Amino acid sequence: MSDDDLYCETCERSVPREAAIRSETIADLDPTKWQALCCPDCGRKLKTVFVARERLE
Repeated sequence: MSDDDLYCETCERSVPREAAIRSETIADLDPTKWQALCCPDCGRKLKTVFVARERLE
């Protein structure tokens, strides 16, 4: 498991950040600035990340 990997407690396995599925957040976060990284197998949210800088590049 590298520092960039995320851990899915449902599947009990590490998920490389590149393999995580990006989706809109649940709540009042601006979807153009924030996204959820989800497990590609079960869909559980693993982490919420700030992506506004990615869109500027």
